[in-house]
Amino acid sequence: MNTRFATTALAALGAIALLSMPSVSRAGNIGVHGSCFGGSKNSAITTAGHTPVAVATLDAASLASLSGLIIENCNGESLSSKVNSDVQSAVSNGMQLVINDWNPGAATQSALPGTPAMAWQYSGGSQLDLVAGMPFITGPGGTLTDASLDGGNSSHHGLTTSVAPEGVTRLLTTPDPSQTVGISYSFGSGQVVYNAIPMDAYLPGGALASNPVGPGMQTYLTNILANVSSFTSCADEGFTGIKLTLCRQICEVPQSSARLSALIRAYFTAYRENPPCAL
Repeated sequence: MNTRFATTALAALGAIALLSMPSVSRAGNIGVHGSCFGGSKNSAITTAGHTPVAVATLDAASLASLSGLIIENCNGESLSSKVNSDVQSAVSNGMQLVINDWNPGAATQSALPGTPAMAWQYSGGSQLDLVAGMPFITGPGGTLTDASLDGGNSSHHGLTTSVAPEGVTRLLTTPDPSQTVGISYSFGSGQVVYNAIPMDAYLPGGALASNPVGPGMQTYLTNILANVSSFTSCADEGFTGIKLTLCRQICEVPQSSARLSALIRAYFTAYRENPPCAL
């Protein structure tokens, strides 16, 4: 989006007073770390409107350009070593983190960002039910039913019978509604989705992709990823200086409605155009 009028220096300087929060980039890049049975997340990512990026090292530099990250935690691996301080910081600053855990257990609670008070255990089963009203039932991947995630060799690898604390949304259960298998919650400005599911076994290219549960797993992951913002980033627009900072505050950092309105007014006054995310 090109600037249609010359910058109004006075208005731009006035906007500086509003620019106090740190910014993060959300360019629609979804990182993928780990694979247990060879399944690919790429088609789910692209169907959701984003770009897959292989991430070998979970450090700040590798996470800086991501708006989302999928971690596959395989049997015998340590989730806490993957959800490190850099990952937690990226989530807090606005990244979506999706964890598919093959190895839930006593250490799971402390490994999750924010340590929601839910005790997890390893437990397999071939049936999963949707919690009524859970946010990923319908999306670009299709529509899920209570049968969509049934029929896996192990549709899930774990569960919790803990009551979900305030702020945690239950997504999936076993046929026993007290046994939760998937949750989502906010952490800082970002979101965590945790599934005690061996997901990539059932995704395209996975060893069990032909299993009846395969299409449902693809739909579920795609709909989760559709919640990630996917506009062209302010930096990709070529913005610099005050315009870049102001654009990021509007488009890439969560704000209160009052602050967002003030930022948009300042942006339009200075540049006589809407920020790119408004398009």
